[in-house]
Amino acid sequence: MKCKTCHREAGERDFCLLHLKAYENIVKKYDFWRKALKISWKEYLSEIKQNPLTGEWAKEVANYIANNEGTKSVKES
Repeated sequence: MKCKTCHREAGERDFCLLHLKAYENIVKKYDFWRKALKISWKEYLSEIKQNPLTGEWAKEVANYIANNEGTKSVKES
């Protein structure tokens, strides 16, 4: 199976190792952003995509999630 965002071989969550690490970081950091800025998952993904300091892999994953899984949210605690 191929990665959801590129043509590398996929592993967990249907991402290659590089995009999987970016995905994990995005999910892990959301709680900090949500508490600090009171933003939704969708707004958070938008911020990631627009931030010039965000890496390409993270932007690709955020773009994929926003376009394909944007209505799903990570667990909000």
